Amino acid sequence: MYQSTAHSNDELTAFINQPGRHLVFLSADWCGDCKAIKPFVQGIRDQVEKTADWMDADRDDNLDWASQYGLKGIPAFVLFENGKKVDQIGHGERLNPKQVQDWYQTTLG
Repeated sequence: MYQSTAHSNDELTAFINQPGRHLVFLSADWCGDCKAIKPFVQGIRDQVEKTADWMDADRDDNLDWASQYGLKGIPAFVLFENGKKVDQIGHGERLNPKQVQDWYQTTLG
């Protein structure tokens, strides 16, 4: 199963403010819907990393950062480009890998 890597609020901010496209996977260990998608996250990450950088975030450890971007529900996949939030999928509902991959491809246009 996919193991998220912890990052600080400052690390997340520095990451998304770099030039380019960045995706943040926001989850929490206690979240049932996060647990349901985690077996598929590495495959999603492998696809995303062809066109964007990836970073994990724990909603509880990064609550201030998540609040700054209006991220309340988890799991969430959030796309940033050049420091600006472009779009997200996940507002507290159960996601499947196809939904995430389709969202990502559609968002890229």
